[in-house]
Amino acid sequence: MERKYPESLVADIKKKQEVVMVDDVKVIVKNIPDCDIKGAADPRLYKEMKKMALISNFIPKSAFKMDASPKSLARLRKMFNSIDSYPMVKEEIEITEEKITANDGYDIPMYCFKTKTPMENSPILYFIHGGGFFAGSVDVVTEALKLFVVKTNMIAFSIDYRLAPENPYPIGHEDCYAGLNWIYENADRHGGDATNIFVAGDSAGGNLTQYCTNRALEDDTKMVKGQMLLYPTVNMGGVKDEHVNYNKDKFDIYPKHAKVINMSLDMMVGATEGLGDFLGTKDLMNKYLTPYMDVSPNLPPTFLTVGEHDFLKVETLAYARKLKFAGVDTKTVVYKGLGHAYIDKVGYYPQSEDCIQEIIDFILKYKG
Repeated sequence: MERKYPESLVADIKKKQEVVMVDDVKVIVKNIPDCDIKGAADPRLYKEMKKMALISNFIPKSAFKMDASPKSLARLRKMFNSIDSYPMVKEEIEITEEKITANDGYDIPMYCFKTKTPMENSPILYFIHGGGFFAGSVDVVTEALKLFVVKTNMIAFSIDYRLAPENPYPIGHEDCYAGLNWIYENADRHGGDATNIFVAGDSAGGNLTQYCTNRALEDDTKMVKGQMLLYPTVNMGGVKDEHVNYNKDKFDIYPKHAKVINMSLDMMVGATEGLGDFLGTKDLMNKYLTPYMDVSPNLPPTFLTVGEHDFLKVETLAYARKLKFAGVDTKTVVYKGLGHAYIDKVGYYPQSEDCIQEIIDFILKYKG
């Protein structure tokens, strides 16, 4: 494998991690492997964001507005659809495309990832990409999925669900649940174990993951063995309580890095509440779009991860607290020095590789 960082940094992340309590919840904190400054951005991220901060000085603030207008949508899609990973996996990975039938008859692309020597009766990772429900694709997370399968010889699936606003809510959500049902019904044909399906997703994909798990519970199935929510969108309705209330005081920010950290935090404040415009609905206060409002004690084991400087950190940690106090077996990991969307940066950030290993360890712990 090739990386844009020394492999030793991945081991250093493990060595330097610690456990802290946040609002009565145990959180594993993954410190920056090669920087000990409190509140600092990871040096790899800082280098990247510093360039953006300089460019932003010459761009009007209106250009960063996040709305569903055609001009804004085109700009956001260009940004969210970029491939930001480094091709670190050199082994040959078999990627096959299937078409699954949606409720309305639409053919949804589903991709299966395998090595040349896949595990027999393999646990299955079903990964749902993020992108604000209106952007992103399987291509964005392909390198992460390649890394997962090459490290484990397990099988992974990922779906190119239909995007808003052209396909308003709940079309994309229902596509993803149709994908889960299809994997359950076709697992054996692909060499997988239908009793060991783990659903995962990042950002909006985390919301879609929780939707799939909630729907599986409602339908009284045992399809989801565990779920992994990477910096998930769980409070689109903007529920306010003492734990989920967004406040800059809840972030450690190193003064010398404040400009680049605040740039990403300020740009996204309120962004999740505005997703209804993209989704074509004003009904954000339901447990599918705002799962924070209604947590079932019957949810399967859950893994949550978020970056220290992610605008979704507050609601992610609040959600972890809700899960814990509902009795759900929950593991929470915070990556110091990172913001949003680090699973997309496989090959560039050692933390991205560590996150893939956390996903692997979670599956190995809870598979039957």
